[in-house]
Amino acid sequence: MKVKSVICPFCCHRFHPNEADFRMPVSAARRSKKGDENTELDEKLFDYQVDVLQISEREATKNAMQPLSIEIEGNDAITFDQGEIEKYGFAQRVTYTPQGGKKVICEQRLCPNCHNDLPIGYGIRETLLISILGDARVGKSVFLTVLISELENNMDFASKLTFIGDKQVRETFYENYQKPLLKDHELISSTKRRKIPPYAFNFWYRFKNEDGAIEENTIDIIFYDIAGEDLRDDTGIRQNGFNIKDSGGLIFLADPTNFTKLSDLFRVTDSSLIEAIPEENSNQQIFNTLYNYFLGFDREKSPIPMAMVLSKADLLSFVKLDFFDNKPENRIQHIFTDELHQGAVNMRSVKGLNQEVRELLSYLGEDSILNNAHGCFKTVNCFAVSSLGKKPTTEQISDPETNETIEKGYVDGPLEPFRVKEAFYWILMRHRFLHKYENNRYTLYSPPQPEEKLTLWQRFLMLFTG
Repeated sequence: MKVKSVICPFCCHRFHPNEADFRMPVSAARRSKKGDENTELDEKLFDYQVDVLQISEREATKNAMQPLSIEIEGNDAITFDQGEIEKYGFAQRVTYTPQGGKKVICEQRLCPNCHNDLPIGYGIRETLLISILGDARVGKSVFLTVLISELENNMDFASKLTFIGDKQVRETFYENYQKPLLKDHELISSTKRRKIPPYAFNFWYRFKNEDGAIEENTIDIIFYDIAGEDLRDDTGIRQNGFNIKDSGGLIFLADPTNFTKLSDLFRVTDSSLIEAIPEENSNQQIFNTLYNYFLGFDREKSPIPMAMVLSKADLLSFVKLDFFDNKPENRIQHIFTDELHQGAVNMRSVKGLNQEVRELLSYLGEDSILNNAHGCFKTVNCFAVSSLGKKPTTEQISDPETNETIEKGYVDGPLEPFRVKEAFYWILMRHRFLHKYENNRYTLYSPPQPEEKLTLWQRFLMLFTG
């Protein structure tokens, strides 16, 4: 089935794949006699850099000096492969022949609204946007880094995760996130307030259909990481988190060290855990912002599925809670190994964990976080995860740039994450990209049908007909 529309990962403009513009290759611009006659100020890219990224006009001008952009519609100098159009519904590359010039093959597709480069093959497959939310220091960047690593090769769906976005973004993500955490076992610094570029991946996987037979599918996943401070005020969320409204799923991380009852127990049980306790709890402020952002006009709850994720679940093993006394087979303290979701989402596990996390939050007196979530979103499911699998250590070091003493976090030995993929699977299941396994059956998720609104006359008749 051909994709009818896509959404730009950068500006969230929705368009048909055949509306994409093209960029002349750099090599063609360099072959120009004057050296720069095929280079121009791309005004759409310039506006995006200034208005969205909030960078100076001088820097934006430098970044927006690009080889010519080309529109297909009404352009007599453009030719394309008709077979490619019939197969995919749009051209993935075009041949451009400038007046009096040589033919140039253009393969870099652009968003028609902001002129950022579209990911490779964007529009061939279905696309799903997923935003990671939560307060500062809750572990969003660590969670996303580990999630991507776990999805690159996992046994649940024999999946492969391939980066398809901008090369520079890929290199930055590796140097700033993957290398420090996964190779050097150093904790990632908190995300600074800014518009963080989207991380585009192709997710190929195998799944079980209604008959239990193995099939395969491929979709494009766009991940967004948003600074916690930007979620606390209306200006920040509209400037750097506008993609939230267009997301197909939200993963909200709640840090248990924020909870008053647990933080008191951490201080008694293990003094080293005091360093992990944030100075402030801004969850209420974040949900106030989300409420204004989503419900400020029509007052309708958002249909976007939200995964409420209790992060740093490994820390629960450091405290004694009466809550677990009558739960010998509890899922929270016994989740230090991944649940198996072989070919489908194990709904018995998902529902059980959802129920128990809710009970734990109530026991800890933290019902407000769930009440806030349900006040904004129609669908909320709870999970518990650990991105590291173990307690990190901190030490005082000298900053090589400022010579000031700073704290640096480390993980002793390899990471041992557990259950980081479940919320992601649940979101895919809600969008019918994965089947669910329940009551010995493999089925696709069926959204509840809206209740039929009866007219006054129909209600009057029901009083007499029963």
